[in-house]
Amino acid sequence: MRLWFMDWWIPEVKTKNGQFEKHNKTFNHEIFYRKCDPPRNNFAKGNVLLIHGQSYSSATWIEHSTMQVFAAAGYRCIAIDLPGCGKTGGAAVPDGEKAEVLSLVIRRLALDSVMIIGHSMAGQYIVPLFGSKQILCIVAIALSNTNTLPDDVSQLKTPTLVLWGDRDTSLGPSSAANLQRLPNSRLLKVPDGGHACHLSNPRYFQTTCINFFDLVRHYGSIYHF
Repeated sequence: MRLWFMDWWIPEVKTKNGQFEKHNKTFNHEIFYRKCDPPRNNFAKGNVLLIHGQSYSSATWIEHSTMQVFAAAGYRCIAIDLPGCGKTGGAAVPDGEKAEVLSLVIRRLALDSVMIIGHSMAGQYIVPLFGSKQILCIVAIALSNTNTLPDDVSQLKTPTLVLWGDRDTSLGPSSAANLQRLPNSRLLKVPDGGHACHLSNPRYFQTTCINFFDLVRHYGSIYHF
């Protein structure tokens, strides 16, 4: 099987499943994750961590072969099932501890300079980590909790691509309005996109993300985007 992407053919990349455990006072879950590597063990350009929204799971990132497309473009992809969701199960993590859990996941998987894609509810985990040295860049898809950003965001310089669908009537517009205050952010409305614009217009989403990742790798910012 081959996948058609943009104007060239790419080989199918198989998805691997795995689990790890981390036990401490904050985090007592066995996290399920899917991993997709570049084909033929090619050197990876970077690590991409994909975090699903509410009522979704890591499986959302293999719909429309999103993980496979990113891997074929040279990026190692990992998608997790958040605590209380998908195959991870268990109790949900208290809101005040979610950012710490994400940091633990990043360290446990040895994801140095990780690129993060997050949708909707994932903002509860991601937003407190804006400006973190662990994170190379963020793709924020109609991200929640953006109203909790501090008044002074001048030091939150993580390159951030803000995406929302042009048919999103829920979090997308307000999230974009909040995130445009970030000093290194770019906003892009996805045509024919709903709240989950990565699913309603996957080709546009995938192409945009790859261009963004490549730009951040080469320039360390998105001023050329």
